[in-house]
Formats: sequence, structure tokens, C-alpha cells
Amino acid sequence: MIEKQDKTELRSLLDAASIGDQSAIKSLYERCSLPLYRILKRMLKVDTLAQDALQDVFVKIWQRADQYDHTLADPMTWMSRIARNQAIDMLRSQQVRVDLDLASGDDVLAELADESPNAWTMTDNASSLLHCLETLEPKPRLCVIRAYCEGYSQEELSKQTGAPLGTVKSWIRRSLIALRQCLDGLDE
Repeated sequence: MIEKQDKTELRSLLDAASIGDQSAIKSLYERCSLPLYRILKRMLKVDTLAQDALQDVFVKIWQRADQYDHTLADPMTWMSRIARNQAIDMLRSQQVRVDLDLASGDDVLAELADESPNAWTMTDNASSLLHCLETLEPKPRLCVIRAYCEGYSQEELSKQTGAPLGTVKSWIRRSLIALRQCLDGLDE
């Protein structure tokens, strides 16, 4: 878990990067490149693509550091969003997606938890999120994981699952509502 002190340090580094401090972006890279790389690798599946994307992500972090607002998101969440969007852009523009056989929802959840434990420890509510994901039905859980962790579109998920597009949309929407309710219930 990222401690409050770590979040404060990352915020300070982003602030320094926003005014052109090269040592700040180097420190951000040293501290955050591994979890961001894991996000990219999970989505892009190919090492060289993930490495290229990581470089692009840090260029964007450097260029957009002045846009970071700590009242809207934690630093790691903000940088992870940039990484995820970079991977999605690459998948869509280059048609580089590696198709995978859709495993059962349980297999994907286990893979998600086991594949990158360090990336999960960077998230405050990782264990809570995994717990709440386990409460979802397998196909909706699979769609949520594929959409949000791997960048699959709802249309792609519809084709892969054989379910109508409207069903996939409903699964994802209802699953997100259920996840929010579960997470809110754990906070109480």
C-alpha cells in the first residue's frame, strides 16, 4: 500500500516535474516505472510494446505534470490512467491486441492477483477490490477485468463472450455499481 507519506512525496515530485525539474521526473521513473510497466504489459502482452509505451507514458507525465490535481486523484492513480490510456491508444491504432482464450472469471481473477502483486500493493484498496470482484458472477467479472485492466472495448467483449452487446454493457454497468456498493460497505 502507498502510505500517506509516499503519496505526499509523489505529489511533490509531480509538482517539481511541472516546473521542469529533471531530477523529479527521474525519481518518478525510478519509483513508479515498475507498476506502470506491469499495467502496460498486462494490456499489451508484448514486452517491447510495453517498454515503448512506458517511455511514451513518462513523456506524457513530464508534459502534463502541471495538470495533475491532487484533489481529484492520488498520484499513482493519475499516472496509471495515463498508462492505461496509452495502452488503449496503441491497441486501437496499431491493432496489436493479442487475442487470448477467455478463461473462466475465476481463472482471470487469480491471474490478476498473482501476476503483479507489486502493482496491487501500490493500490490502497487492492485487497478490498479483489474481495469485491470475487462477489461478481464469472462472466460479468471477466468483462469488467478485461475492459478495465486490459482495455477491451464492449464490442470486443461481446464478440469474445458471444453475448449481445447490450448484455455486456449491462453486465459492466451492474458490476461497477455492485463493486461501488461492496467497497462502500467495507469502508463503513
